[in-house]
Amino acid sequence: MKTDSLQFSRFLKAIAISCVLSGTLPALAQGSWSKGDRVFGQAGDGNWYPGRITSLNSSRYQVKFDANRDSVTTYKVAPYNWRTGSKLQCTLDGGGNAYFRGKIINTLDNIAFQVRFDRGNVQNRRISSCRYDGTPYVAAPKKIQQYNPPPRGNSRKFNAGEEVLAYHTGFWYPATITAVRIENYDIQFKGGLKANHRESSISRLAWRQGSQVQCNSKTVANKNYFAARVEAINNKDIWVIYNNGARETLEHGRCRSK
Repeated sequence: MKTDSLQFSRFLKAIAISCVLSGTLPALAQGSWSKGDRVFGQAGDGNWYPGRITSLNSSRYQVKFDANRDSVTTYKVAPYNWRTGSKLQCTLDGGGNAYFRGKIINTLDNIAFQVRFDRGNVQNRRISSCRYDGTPYVAAPKKIQQYNPPPRGNSRKFNAGEEVLAYHTGFWYPATITAVRIENYDIQFKGGLKANHRESSISRLAWRQGSQVQCNSKTVANKNYFAARVEAINNKDIWVIYNNGARETLEHGRCRSK
């Protein structure tokens, strides 16, 4: 037990160091972006500011922030979603460069809104004088139950090529349907294992933001799984936060669920 505890402690330390040195906090899941899209981009100070994408490639984005019109390179963007009722941080008239928390109570036009600050005063603020309050994680797909029996008749629930969760040795693992048989399915787990499963042992990919999972970290040589929570997910990658707050970006195949 002491050996396992020490090993897990070393794992957590390795994750934390890796995140600091390589900047591997989770990029946010989004199907596709285009030049000109309105977004929040993470600046060098770690905060998220509104702006527009000016160019992009497969791994990073060039974003021109409203605040200073500077064009910066960032690996992390999220959809712009400020509206009446949104919480945010803005500078105050007479308050210098400091940011104060508040809430939008009225949208004036496409570049300004009225903000009621937590300290009580109300001011009109330009979008360029505000930043996101916290981190705009993108919600994962809507939760789906792990198994629903198919309708009566010959209708089949899954199709060849579909990404699913499949039950194996007490856990649900990511897998792909490789063939649909008369009474069951051929599947291949992300680790390479091939199997034949009945429909009751296959589920839609039910993981979403907040789901509890267990993941095999890329920074640990052994194959131990550690408890984590899903922060965001797309069709390929999953962003998780471990119990000590350390974050990691993984492929689906490195995680499982009960």
